[in-house]
Amino acid sequence: MIRGHHAPNQVRQLELRLMHHYTALTAHTLSTVPCQQNAWQVEVPTIAYDFQCLMDAILAVSALHLRAIHPEDQIIVRASHGYMASALAHYSSSLNSGLSAFNAEAIFATSALIAFQASASRRFEVDQEARGYTLPLSWFHSFQGVKTVVMASWQWLRNSEKVMTIINGQPPLALDLSPDGRSFFAPILEGLDEQLKLIPESRRLEVRQAYEHSVAFLNWAHEKPERPRILSFAATVSKKFVELIAQQDPRALVIIACFFAMTRMVDKTWWLQGVAKREVMGLFSLLPEEWWPKMDWPVTIANYEGEIPQDVWGVSWKREGSDSTMDDNNAVQGADVIDHIDFLTRTMTSEAPPVD
Repeated sequence: MIRGHHAPNQVRQLELRLMHHYTALTAHTLSTVPCQQNAWQVEVPTIAYDFQCLMDAILAVSALHLRAIHPEDQIIVRASHGYMASALAHYSSSLNSGLSAFNAEAIFATSALIAFQASASRRFEVDQEARGYTLPLSWFHSFQGVKTVVMASWQWLRNSEKVMTIINGQPPLALDLSPDGRSFFAPILEGLDEQLKLIPESRRLEVRQAYEHSVAFLNWAHEKPERPRILSFAATVSKKFVELIAQQDPRALVIIACFFAMTRMVDKTWWLQGVAKREVMGLFSLLPEEWWPKMDWPVTIANYEGEIPQDVWGVSWKREGSDSTMDDNNAVQGADVIDHIDFLTRTMTSEAPPVD
């Protein structure tokens, strides 16, 4: 751990450097919306004064950002690992102690920063090719964790002046869950009925819903490829779908390849750079040959050089509604988000961790 292996003055200088870098630069990369950037820059560090897990998570993400800029700086490399290990330990302890009005904001912000760290860290796995591609389960487990924390602490978060700006920034879902052969990603579901006949009848509905919900999300995000829409995929899919990923289910792997391909549209920020090509081609390497034709679109998008034109993307969208120009008018949209989460907390409480 960083604090235990350095002189106090060295630790103090390092932490001042990391906090300055976070507030000056890193916080602005966590969102494209000014009011959310302000929350990450000002409100979240203010909350962290009283919570070690959040303070360590801030320092860890800042160190990872610096590592992207100075990859040979071993002090920064160790800091990114050390502070995140400490953040995870304190975060786990806080969850075990129970969520409350006192710690809900801090636990939510910590979970979100852990998710950023988990996704961004894969770019530094330089020995991945030598060891073989590993599934990006950390993406899904960490963002699923954010969803679980939000739902378990929603009674306090929904009235928070400090973090609701961040939550409101997520566009309310408007998914068409009815199978439609005309939708862009409908071909991914071809052959699903035959596949389901091979598994026990008691599992068929849950598996079908996992596939159809995730494909509906792809269609929704594909129509308007903004960063908040695309990145909420990992938190929105069901637990059953994440289980299918872990089992290297070919259909699930094709679906997440399409998700990662979409990140190519919003990869100007440091923690998304290179994600699309690395993950899509890695997933391609795991698929049986008969599934390769369904990978044509994600492989094309992930490897496309330059700005992706609409005819290659496959649908028309308004350029002014793209990732960098999502406006600040979330006050209207936010009410829909609140209603949506209110509904989820009533219907999905079984997914929440126990609160002592």
